Amino acid sequence: MAYKAHRHLLNYCGRDTDEGTVTAALGRTTAYNRVVGNSYTASLYLALAALLDQADDLTGRPVGFLSYGSGSVAEFFAGTVVAGYREHLRTAAHREAITRRTEVDYAGYRALHEHRLPSDGGDHTTPAQTTGPYRLAGISGHKRLYTTR
Repeated sequence: MAYKAHRHLLNYCGRDTDEGTVTAALGRTTAYNRVVGNSYTASLYLALAALLDQADDLTGRPVGFLSYGSGSVAEFFAGTVVAGYREHLRTAAHREAITRRTEVDYAGYRALHEHRLPSDGGDHTTPAQTTGPYRLAGISGHKRLYTTR
């Protein structure tokens, strides 16, 4: 969708819309998303992380953000990369997190998607299945309980 929107914007502005031009502008932003897949809301920020991790110095450069949601709702906004941002990059941590992911087959995805958390107010633990630094450990009294690894 980002490629289609960017191509449309370039065309509207009377600019070249060939594949090379569009890929040069967006290729870095989709690097992590191509590997991770659909992450819904997080995909916008995953694209930003990929851009900042891979691009040459972007200090002072504008960055456009396009986010699309269900119901034909979209947002476009812009930001400017601040000086010193490179000192706060977590490139190695991002790549390590992507590397330690585990594959989920279709049946496993369906099970995760269809799972409903209890809503009775009782104490419920959840199995440790993720590899991230934080996890949902359970629910107690309608409150989610998170733990660190």
